[in-house]
Amino acid sequence: MAHLLGGENLTVSYATRTVLDGITLGLEEGDRIGMVGRNGDGKSTLMRLLAMRATPDSGRVTKRSDVNIGYLDQSDVLDGDLTVGAAIVGDQADHEWARNPRIREIMGGLVSDVDWHANVHALSGGQKRRVALAKLLIEDHDVIMLDEPTNHLDVEGVAWLARHLKTRWRANQGAFLVVTHDRWFLDEVCTKTWEIHDGIMDPFDGGYAAYVLARAERDRAASVTESKRQQLVKKELAWLRRGAPARTAKPKFRIEAANALIADVPAPRDSMALSKMATARQGKDVLDLENVSLNFQGDDGRKLFDNITLRLAPGERLGLVGVNGAGKTTLLKLLNGEIAPDAGKLKRGKTVVTAVLTQEVKELDDVADLRVIEVIEREKRSFNVGGKEFTAGQLVEQARVHQPEAVDTGPGPLRW
Repeated sequence: MAHLLGGENLTVSYATRTVLDGITLGLEEGDRIGMVGRNGDGKSTLMRLLAMRATPDSGRVTKRSDVNIGYLDQSDVLDGDLTVGAAIVGDQADHEWARNPRIREIMGGLVSDVDWHANVHALSGGQKRRVALAKLLIEDHDVIMLDEPTNHLDVEGVAWLARHLKTRWRANQGAFLVVTHDRWFLDEVCTKTWEIHDGIMDPFDGGYAAYVLARAERDRAASVTESKRQQLVKKELAWLRRGAPARTAKPKFRIEAANALIADVPAPRDSMALSKMATARQGKDVLDLENVSLNFQGDDGRKLFDNITLRLAPGERLGLVGVNGAGKTTLLKLLNGEIAPDAGKLKRGKTVVTAVLTQEVKELDDVADLRVIEVIEREKRSFNVGGKEFTAGQLVEQARVHQPEAVDTGPGPLRW
């Protein structure tokens, strides 16, 4: 297999933390690689370096002169004032792109149900993602890099993308690199897995399931090695304790320190229960939508909701599913009081305070230049969690330690 691109001794540091520490890797023709790791461990940073969208502190990225790289960012990079058609195919006439069967297949799989003449800013988050993917996939690239491509996609969209990538790269000599937390997607499309952690990259053969098994075996071997080391430490300590009289003058504090070292196995940290951070007492009423109707704000004038009633009770945990554009985000906006229904009403409990995290994380727009700790300290300097006081710095460290790895399941049956 021919070499396409690679990185040599790539190092990236932020303040006192080294995110990537001397990583060397390469992509060959036919590679279908998934990158996994905790949030903040450097997956997107490494992808931007390989896509030549960023420069490392040291090291270099090289590619074959004829290699063309396509890159899909996590953020929305489309011009919101363009129509869907103009955003995907530019000024090409319909008969120009429609004669290409590959483009027709992509259009049918991703944007067949999206209004071709609607402005991009009027689309839902999932529809925008479909448009961005369609724009990337119809272009001719030797390597494509997808950063969280399944974000905001519905089940049908994720399944179609998996089929397309498998089909295209079975007959194509290019390669692709994908960052995602969707375990099903990784198993479905990837033949190799790169785990990014502690500034390094560990390669594994196979998709997510094979990676989990290989990592479990690696951890088991490391556990055996550590167990042997502990046994050796205990043996040496026993020798110190029963040493000859000439050795009785051995400093007592060294023996005590060895004892403390052996016994000092930190207890597993409890994951922070966010539900315990609530300070307001809820009554029996939380959020109710009663006989709500809402017309779609597009040209077709269709009804998004027609006389729906929804009651959210104390302690309930509700998940919303549906195809892109069906109105999931709009329903959340109704519940939050951001938009008013055309008919019906919203009833909110007297003590209820809502918190919202948008798809675009607009909540951070006015604090984008601040550090994480500074953003938290703007709210409070200390937090009571489970009866313990945490400073902002301790809270951030707890969140970093307990970050989950791949958690989404994607299409198909749920797997835990």
